[in-house]
Amino acid sequence: MAREIFVENLKAIRKSKGLTQVMLAELADLSPGLIGDIESGRRNPTLTTIEKIALALNVPVQQLFYNPENSIPAGIYETRDELKKLLHILIDKAFE
Repeated sequence: MAREIFVENLKAIRKSKGLTQVMLAELADLSPGLIGDIESGRRNPTLTTIEKIALALNVPVQQLFYNPENSIPAGIYETRDELKKLLHILIDKAFE
């Protein structure tokens, strides 16, 4: 489920910024083929790749995993360590 959310968000954010897969790949210093494979579900990105994509899109990593149906109430994750734990949980779920 998290993987599908990640892919949907990646495509939507990329398109909303007017970027092609090739343009995103250049900004993230990744190959266009990798971006295409990730968006099509043929490959799973590493944490480093996810971070590069988020940086290239100028969004927080969490936004790539955001699911409005299962959103987390504001104020629950207030510290940096709590956010890091949440991020790891989301990434683990993405690749189950």
